[in-house]
Amino acid sequence: MGEFKACGNNGTIKIMIHDLADRPDFLWDEPLSRDDLKKLLDGEDEEEGLYYAAKILREARFEEVWDYLSPAFLASHWEKLRWRLGRKKRFWEFIYNTWQQHGLIP
Repeated sequence: MGEFKACGNNGTIKIMIHDLADRPDFLWDEPLSRDDLKKLLDGEDEEEGLYYAAKILREARFEEVWDYLSPAFLASHWEKLRWRLGRKKRFWEFIYNTWQQHGLIP
């Protein structure tokens, strides 16, 4: 963590800069590392895990999704995830239905 000081009209502003080199790009709004995210996904709080899984499906690049989730996870949690996908819902419905039609997921 670094520190940056800037002088303004009313004194000094102190801004703390965290090392975010290990933060996934799609988590631009949260200071979580990749390991932190994986722990949340594997944790005991199912609701929290689903929140972050849906965020990954909405915000991450398709190739990046599989660093955190598996097709089996997607299939087993589909009904709880699908309503959380926002603008990406149709994309993931297409992927899910195509994989299911080809027997790649149950």
